[in-house]
Amino acid sequence: MRLRHGLILMTLFAVISDALLIPFYPQFFAERYDHASPWHVGAYVAFISITVMCVFPLWVRVARRFETLHILQLTQGIAAALCLASYWAPGLASYWLLSMAMFAFKSSYLLNFPYLMRTETDDTRAATIGLLSVTAHLGVVLGAVAGGAVIAHWGVRECVLLMALADLVQMLICTWLIRSQRMVPVLAEDAEERVAPRRFSLRGHAPLLRLAMVMLLFDFGAALARPFFSTYWSGVSAWGGEIAAGAAFAVPKIVAVCALLIHRWLTLPEQHPTRRTLANLVLGGLGLLLQAVPDVATMLIGRVLLGWALYQLVINFDVQLYRMSTPDDFGRDYGVINIFQNCGVLLASFTAGSLVATLGLRAPFLVAGAAFLLAAGLWLWSFPRARPAAPSASSTSPLTPAPEESPHAPLA
Repeated sequence: MRLRHGLILMTLFAVISDALLIPFYPQFFAERYDHASPWHVGAYVAFISITVMCVFPLWVRVARRFETLHILQLTQGIAAALCLASYWAPGLASYWLLSMAMFAFKSSYLLNFPYLMRTETDDTRAATIGLLSVTAHLGVVLGAVAGGAVIAHWGVRECVLLMALADLVQMLICTWLIRSQRMVPVLAEDAEERVAPRRFSLRGHAPLLRLAMVMLLFDFGAALARPFFSTYWSGVSAWGGEIAAGAAFAVPKIVAVCALLIHRWLTLPEQHPTRRTLANLVLGGLGLLLQAVPDVATMLIGRVLLGWALYQLVINFDVQLYRMSTPDDFGRDYGVINIFQNCGVLLASFTAGSLVATLGLRAPFLVAGAAFLLAAGLWLWSFPRARPAAPSASSTSPLTPAPEESPHAPLA
């Protein structure tokens, strides 16, 4: 197993671990602590995002002093221990404290992405981004399915043990990669270079912040309709039940996997020019708006369009981020983007309930579609000259933009 495959496998287990309880927190708190308030569940999920948003920049700073795999080997082991401790937490307050500490250490797995980008070549980077995107989709599906199976056979509390096992597997993969000498060191030998990142300034990084705002709107729209999708589906479709709702919910993720296979089968170029981002934002917005139509066939068409757009957009945004950044600053810049993404998810978490309460179950789809279209307008304004790089004899990578394309020359 190569380093690339090991890191992707770690990402899969990390996403599975995160997704095990996400659809089942209402049942978890009701069964274990006799606390069934939907506001409490919403607050808990929101605090998970807040914890990750606040702690991940600290891991980025630590990664400037220590190799990423050494960090993950320790933090994922600690996360597994804290997860086991939360399994025996006697009260709600102690569970909150232990589980938030667990997510703080667990969030270090996000260092996988910038580290993997630094170890990849220009020719393979875009393909790896696509594979990571599909891995994340698969992880969510497998996590939700595994969580449902565990609940059906043993109970909702046992999902916590499965989460701990997934964290332990990540630690073991890290240990094996290090001891088998497959780890690629990326830190400078000089200690001064490790702790001297370039100063981040609002003016100097304006294009990065504009990209972050586009991604905030993107993640807001993508997350807004998720909490109440199963309820909406049950009211529209004649095929009720959790299995049918879960299958419909998974359609975009299945489409993402199919999109990767289509790209591999047709050997389509993996450079994903930035001009495709505008078209996919509009396509995703259309897919969300179609889901507001109370018709099963129209909803499924919307789910398919959304899935294709999500797959393309995740790759395009990551490629655009790497174009703007440098290998040494990629962890820091990825951390900035991650903060904006979590803000989008948080905003969606707090908005979805009020929209449904006041305007009905169709409202989240309409607002989410509008968010995608607004993101498309912001993208068109922010990167009006974004074009695919023209091939040349001296070019070494399809991801390397021409000088006139670069929206952020100092970081290109």
